[in-house]
Amino acid sequence: MQLVIEHEESEETEHSGCSEESEWLDTFRRTSTRQRDRWRRAESWWSWGRLAAFLAAIAGWYPLTAAPALAAAVSALGVVTFAIAIIRHGRCRHARDAADRLLKIIDETSQRCGGQVALIRSHERPHGMPDGLDELPAILDAGSTWPLSEQERDDLDFYSPPVGVFGLLNRTSTAIGARRLADWLENPCLSPEHILARQAAVRWLQEHAAERSRLMAAAAGLRREDRSIYALIRAAQRAQPLSVSGNGASLRIWSLGSLALATYIAFQLATGNFVWLWALFGLCGVNGLLFQRIRGELAACLHLWRDVAQAVTGCLNVARCALADLPDETDLKLLRRSFEQLARPAALPALGRRVGWSEGGGFIKEFFNVIFFYELHIAAAILKRAVPIRDELQSGMSALADLEALLSLACLAWEQPVGCYPVPQENTALDIRAGLHPLIAPDRAVPNDVQLDDKLHIWIITGSNMAGKSTLIRMIGVNVLFAQIGTIATAEAMTFSPVRLLTDLRARDDLSQDASYFLTEVRQLRRMILPPEGSTPVLGLIDEPLRGTNSQEQVAASLAVVRHLLDSRDMFLIATHDHKLT
Repeated sequence: MQLVIEHEESEETEHSGCSEESEWLDTFRRTSTRQRDRWRRAESWWSWGRLAAFLAAIAGWYPLTAAPALAAAVSALGVVTFAIAIIRHGRCRHARDAADRLLKIIDETSQRCGGQVALIRSHERPHGMPDGLDELPAILDAGSTWPLSEQERDDLDFYSPPVGVFGLLNRTSTAIGARRLADWLENPCLSPEHILARQAAVRWLQEHAAERSRLMAAAAGLRREDRSIYALIRAAQRAQPLSVSGNGASLRIWSLGSLALATYIAFQLATGNFVWLWALFGLCGVNGLLFQRIRGELAACLHLWRDVAQAVTGCLNVARCALADLPDETDLKLLRRSFEQLARPAALPALGRRVGWSEGGGFIKEFFNVIFFYELHIAAAILKRAVPIRDELQSGMSALADLEALLSLACLAWEQPVGCYPVPQENTALDIRAGLHPLIAPDRAVPNDVQLDDKLHIWIITGSNMAGKSTLIRMIGVNVLFAQIGTIATAEAMTFSPVRLLTDLRARDDLSQDASYFLTEVRQLRRMILPPEGSTPVLGLIDEPLRGTNSQEQVAASLAVVRHLLDSRDMFLIATHDHKLT
């Protein structure tokens, strides 16, 4: 069957906005601001306390010089107090930093509340993994997917400035999170089971706004740390047990004896017995020769771990926040388990206490190397912790990417004033009620309905210029994509069958490929006339078919195309202002 729709501009629908969400944000901001101010005051007090304890430890000695034991006790008490103040000051600073990040997330969410089209993070297509790195293992199973081509990405404005569909979705803080979100968008799910599973996770994050905001704030601690994150992934993928020319164990044993001997020599020199200076020179010479043999291997090993400290700290913060806020239900429980493995005392906490020692250099490090092979012990300590958790590290980074992508989808669902979770079904059908294009501000958008099934499976959409035909088609395409990646559709209601989406909305010639405008269009239409094999139905979106030729040939060819598509069981929407074709 064939349906003709005259699509005209109607009166703009007034949207009430998201007053309830705005009120919640205001309350949450006030509460978070009070908490931030309390931590800021505590940080200031402990900062002054640290200084006072340090001065007390020094000054307490002088009035009591006549009683050395008492002076030592007072100074020791000052040192202990100073150490406690340092620890408490650090905790307050970290808590204040977390509160600042949370307020930043609240401010970003406020910009988008009510469905306002504003760019928060990047709209550009993220790059893939750097050369030499393997893709992170999948944590959440997406089932069968349909890879969209560059044509669909361009036609539906995936990465178009100033916002684009990806920019509207993107609330990630890391490159791996942005890459995972782009992968989901470019490879929509075809399995209703997997779509519903992802919807359940997104819905939980949407409904628990405080937990979602805290998780996003924890991930925000990794902004501008992509280099460190990639360094951690590279180090995890290449981590191997330490083998220093086959003599690592014997060298470590010798280094302990060397340290004891160097300590004894230092004691002799301190007592004025300078004859031991020759022994020190001899020890340094022997150790220098031994260390030179293993220097290259140690440098290659430690180089992998030299820029990972920030990533380790940030990922540990995310893991601990996830354990506190993620539920043990839906697909989120799989992410929780990965973070639980990552936050074990023997995993990231133990690794984080050691990777910092791989950084730095200079004379002091070289001196320690010739005294007791400092870098050998550091490499052994790092790899002893890293090698057993190599798989957990990679799974944890993948869980971080999945979590950021889910948080982005949940943000869209929470911020849109009109939205529903589409219901997948087995029969070929698409039913959208009062659908809106998410890249149009709600107060300017005109809602539209569409209903296709296996009987009424082609719409011809016509109307005057600038009536909104192309926008209607793009609205349908974007909402179908949103449905198949597991987030809301910007509509009052939607049921659908997962489809393989094909589009012909824009055509461009390509001189480098000897492809004229007309040839490019023919190639795009051919994908719909002869779709790839598969049982999943096709949804084809066509705007002004064969507009690259003269009007008479355009009508004849377009009629032939439509007649062919009528014989298929797939669904198509064709926009045209040509009344002959209509």
